[in-house]
Amino acid sequence: MKKILLSTAITFLVLSACNNESSTADNAGTSDSNTMENTGSDMVSNNVVGKTGITLSASQEVPTNNSSANGTADVSYNKDNHMLTYTVKWSGLTGEPSMAHIHGTAAKGVNAGVKHDLSKLLSKSTSGSFSDSVMVDGSSLKEDSLLAGFYYFNVHTPKHPGGEIRGQIEF
Repeated sequence: MKKILLSTAITFLVLSACNNESSTADNAGTSDSNTMENTGSDMVSNNVVGKTGITLSASQEVPTNNSSANGTADVSYNKDNHMLTYTVKWSGLTGEPSMAHIHGTAAKGVNAGVKHDLSKLLSKSTSGSFSDSVMVDGSSLKEDSLLAGFYYFNVHTPKHPGGEIRGQIEF
């Protein structure tokens, strides 16, 4: 099976381009097992699922806070190599971000422990972004829980140490 090279700079457009030998916009509806189809903000194939524009907001934090900060996350998960690739963007934080994590397992409106620390990737600015990948190893991050939407990103600041903005990872 073809390997899809995932790096910190990969976006969904690049991911689609890497798969263009067997998929183009003209054949997105075919039954080729390598075909990827972009249905609005979702990307789906037999091996890769993805979502762009996941919202991160203060209203998703538990408890909610009054921050006007916001953010987005783009995610893709390759079921063959068990890699979760993501880009997280934020703006308008009340201060420099102090930490960022993937938390789980928890449904929307419920808090959970840290499963993967993203803090080393943070730019120390009230607006910024980072991209990276993590192995869904079956112990700290589990595929069934990921695909069911039971993990979330959050970004912490000194004013909101429990998290200023949060977004559920959903496909």
